[in-house]
Amino acid sequence: MSVYKSSEIVTVLKSEKKMLHQIVLALLVAMAFADHQIWPGTSTRPILSDAEASKYTKQAYLQGWTPGTISTSRADYTVGSGGFSTIQAAVNAAINAGGTTRKYIKILPGTYNQAVLIPKTSVPITIYGTKGNPDDVQIVLSQGANLSGSEYAQQVNPNGAVYKDGDPAWSMYSSCAKKTKIGTSCSSIFWAKNDDFEIAYVTIENPSLDGQAVAARADGDKQNWNNINFYGFQDVLFASGKRIYFNKPIIVGDVDFIFGSASAVFEGAQIFARGDRPRDSAIIFAPNTESSQKYGFLVLNSKIMADINIKANMSCSLARAWDASSSKEPNGQVVIRETDIVDVVNLIAPYDTATSGRKYAGNSATNRNLDDSRFNRFWEYKNVGAGA
Repeated sequence: MSVYKSSEIVTVLKSEKKMLHQIVLALLVAMAFADHQIWPGTSTRPILSDAEASKYTKQAYLQGWTPGTISTSRADYTVGSGGFSTIQAAVNAAINAGGTTRKYIKILPGTYNQAVLIPKTSVPITIYGTKGNPDDVQIVLSQGANLSGSEYAQQVNPNGAVYKDGDPAWSMYSSCAKKTKIGTSCSSIFWAKNDDFEIAYVTIENPSLDGQAVAARADGDKQNWNNINFYGFQDVLFASGKRIYFNKPIIVGDVDFIFGSASAVFEGAQIFARGDRPRDSAIIFAPNTESSQKYGFLVLNSKIMADINIKANMSCSLARAWDASSSKEPNGQVVIRETDIVDVVNLIAPYDTATSGRKYAGNSATNRNLDDSRFNRFWEYKNVGAGA
């Protein structure tokens, strides 16, 4: 089977990335929007009014937290030539140093075929690669959910050299290694549980085709992911923490490839549905926001696109609910606003049936309650492009 390499997808996207700032400016001044972006929309594609959209802002989703600029001028620890040979060793050293002062880990250019597990700790950690070029640092490991615990151990901890009893991430590693099959969460090749975690200018890829295969799991509060490239197929980016901010990411996958229960903001994102498995359809978002939780995913000033297999059939679904609980109410909340959607989606019905088989139910009433749990809370606002 022929599959894309990250470098090939990057080549496709680079021209788009150069024009992204122009797209954002155009969105800010646009006076006309696609026919399908008129309030209140339809039961298959609900659209927010100006007043309704004012409730769904970056500030609202991040609930009092303002992500700062990530500093790349300081390095307490270095990974690569002359420094630590694994990212995990540098993470362990930062945590073992203790205290509450932020620790900075610089990763030198190269390909790192290894897993990274960052437990919840009082030490705030920043990891960064080459400023302005996330392609320089590649964290790549093929790791599917059907991998056995023993196979997982052999891959991420060869000869017991990376994770040892007493190490900061030992419990994360050992709980996965004990499983018959590691499952979705443990397939994550980069898993950060730490609050106030920062990472910038890195590529993370899980190229496994063996079921769910997570590239990165953002599993803490107030996490700032800046200029990160995420590549994979099914379940690529798992946003399972509380408040997560993704600034200018590239996210590439095919099935439920952005999923989770976090209150997460995706700003200036390039989201690319791939069809090279091969497949001719794709599903982007699979939020499992609880019905009692007001905010799920916010996509802001971004671009949604797909390769020719998907585009030819206009068969990319923007989202479906991940009904992870036994509740009778639809899970999931997502707002896509002021975003360029190319001609890859079904214009009339861009949302799919939930993972539980529950049919999508949109609310197009003019007097609607946006938090009415009888309906899916999937909304759009002032999107542009042939798919909007």
